[in-house]
Amino acid sequence: MTRRSIILSAMLALLIGVAVVIKFQPKSMAGVESAFGSWDLRRSVSLAFDPQNRTSGAHPYESAKIVRAAILSSDFETARRATQSVLKLGHSPSPNIDPVAKFLDALIDPTDPNFGKQLNAWVEKSPDSMPAHLVRAKFYHDLGWLRRGDGYVNTVSEDGMQAFVDAMGNGEADVNRALQLDSAEPFLQSLRLEILRGYGYSDKMGLAFQESVSKFPAFFPPYDLLLSTLQPKWGGNIDTMFSFVDHFRSTDPDGIASKLLDIDVYRYLLSTASTQCSDNSENSDYQQLSECVREFMKANATVERESRLVEALAALGKKNDYIATKAVEKLISSMIDTAGSETYVGPTLLAAANAYDSDTRLNEDSKSRNHYMIDSLVAKTWLRQGNLDNALTKYQEALRDLPLSKFPSSSEQDAATAEIKEQLAKVYAKRSRYADSAEVAREAVALGGGVEAQLWVCYDSYWLKNYDAAVAECADIVDDQENGLNARYWRGSAYRELHDDANAIRELSVVAESKSNWRVSAAIDLSMIYFGQNDNTAALNVLNKYDYLYDLRSANKDDVAVAFNNRCYAYMELGDYKKALDDCTNSLANGSIPDAYKKQQELLKRIASR
Repeated sequence: MTRRSIILSAMLALLIGVAVVIKFQPKSMAGVESAFGSWDLRRSVSLAFDPQNRTSGAHPYESAKIVRAAILSSDFETARRATQSVLKLGHSPSPNIDPVAKFLDALIDPTDPNFGKQLNAWVEKSPDSMPAHLVRAKFYHDLGWLRRGDGYVNTVSEDGMQAFVDAMGNGEADVNRALQLDSAEPFLQSLRLEILRGYGYSDKMGLAFQESVSKFPAFFPPYDLLLSTLQPKWGGNIDTMFSFVDHFRSTDPDGIASKLLDIDVYRYLLSTASTQCSDNSENSDYQQLSECVREFMKANATVERESRLVEALAALGKKNDYIATKAVEKLISSMIDTAGSETYVGPTLLAAANAYDSDTRLNEDSKSRNHYMIDSLVAKTWLRQGNLDNALTKYQEALRDLPLSKFPSSSEQDAATAEIKEQLAKVYAKRSRYADSAEVAREAVALGGGVEAQLWVCYDSYWLKNYDAAVAECADIVDDQENGLNARYWRGSAYRELHDDANAIRELSVVAESKSNWRVSAAIDLSMIYFGQNDNTAALNVLNKYDYLYDLRSANKDDVAVAFNNRCYAYMELGDYKKALDDCTNSLANGSIPDAYKKQQELLKRIASR
């Protein structure tokens, strides 16, 4: 270790404290340690790829649009060729999951039954097509989780669980068939483990992982998938997580995968702490949550583990391998997103900055140059704290420093630039600089940026009052799994401003029926559309239909106050003064809407005069 790493390791040890291991009883870990005892990286054989066998300049999101249109029109040959081109992007210079995952996430819509039928037709017409089976396997995976939901098992209905099991079984059959057709496709190894993880750890998952390690020893996503399955929340325990990581450290101590595992296990330790502390009803206050996380980490993160984290970052920074650096960025980014983790993110980010010869300070020497990844991660910490000016400064610095890094090709550099510009668009939008946000978001889209960049274009057009543009721009992404409902909300809002009530009601109703963060706003907006049509009965029906409008676990107090106020008005107009008075009183208990107070006084007079 360098002197700087030793000093930082000591800082971490001082911060974390002495470790007393808390043991968790495994629920389904039988045989796991004996299984991975035979997984030896030094006996693994790397699979060679032809570095010329790739598609230059391809953008996964654009390819997804082409493939989706081809599948829906039964042009399966085009779908095969375009999918195969994207898969090649994940082959060189070493297996890379990012472009393939982004492509499939943009391509697949598990809510569209016609898409599923067309995938069946593709497989039926081309039973020996690996891309057809791969795409359908991912469709079944996404469909299974859609039907199950992402809650704990005890919150899933019997029908939902059966639908999940059926979909995952179909996905497993497809991914196994795809591997028979082309065992040299790295993404299939990851997808198979992703599907098997839905059941928790099993011998079948262990064997699948062993095959992945044998073929692609440096391909990290499979390691991460199996380690994540060993977490306590999936029936595993902390001791087994550490044993898994220690095994690969012993078989290949200097390997990239082994170093990443030392970071990954720390990430999951923080995640376990946050999850267990969040589940404790006594930790409703964020300060209490953070303190609970600190106590957990003091008991479970030993000085040796902290030293390994620092050593791993130092080694990976020295290698400066593109794929490994992207993995480091994802792991630290996940730590930043973990509730209550702030005490541990700072030292970890400082260790990463030292490893990549960078500086985490906001005000640096004018001649200093950082690794763009460190700039981006520092910017994210400022953004999470709500300091938009500092976040903007660091994201701009990331763009300045990005050309100094080496990329395998121009497409990877474009993708990295697009990711930073997407974040800049977010910061500009949060500062109400909508024109700047739209400009940088369009630049991100032009570089191959995905759905999030397009969403900011749509969002900014709405706030710039370019409602026709917003309708068109949002339309491109309403079917996206992650951001589609957001796009529907802003498209519905744009329709509302254009006084196109029918289309506004259609879009906002989809959002109101969903679990989107915008469902409360969508339901309230729907009521306002009907009020605008003087249809108080329809407005009341909306306000009575969505119980979450009055639940402080689902809506903030201001929105609850608005919902009660709107329903008070509906009842008042329809002559039900008692219910109206109750709602206005509840509105004032949650907010201070002057209109609610005025109606309350009027209702008291009307009731008294009866």
